[in-house]
Amino acid sequence: MNTMPYVDSNGSIYRYGEFYPIEHSVFGYNETIAPEQYELARGEAISKGYKWQDNTQRTEGKQTLDTQDIPDSILNVEDSILNEILTCESCNRNYKIVANELVFYQKMNIPIPRKCFHCRHKSRRAKINKFKLYHRECMCVKEGHNHPQKCANEFETSYSPDRPEVVYCEGCYQQEVI
Repeated sequence: MNTMPYVDSNGSIYRYGEFYPIEHSVFGYNETIAPEQYELARGEAISKGYKWQDNTQRTEGKQTLDTQDIPDSILNVEDSILNEILTCESCNRNYKIVANELVFYQKMNIPIPRKCFHCRHKSRRAKINKFKLYHRECMCVKEGHNHPQKCANEFETSYSPDRPEVVYCEGCYQQEVI
């Protein structure tokens, strides 16, 4: 295997095993999943050599079925919904339901979504902890967990202090669930 670097006509050097060169990407930074982990503003992205797409593909105002006309129960949804164009109740983007998606909703008894894929994805991502560790104290105050009053253990966790969840150290968590 040749591990010698490759130098293109612009003088850029590439080595085997490196990430795909960003300058060869056909997508703008804001069209990828990169902003989910490392959000950059338009100017920052361009200054780092990334492309940016100002006119992302999006259709609005072409709906053939109003949101209020979508049945609340999947049992009342007919296959004709596959021919309809729906509108996201959050961003007004048009979207369609595809056959495999409808089969899944029917199998799992899930109603037809009233939000587009992008808004549903954004909502799911908002529930995921950031890639950051926070210094926290155990919140356990239960008797019988090998501490007199409040547990004194401190640790690092991805649950930020402003989240509503109660966070236990490993010992108190195991006492609670076992």
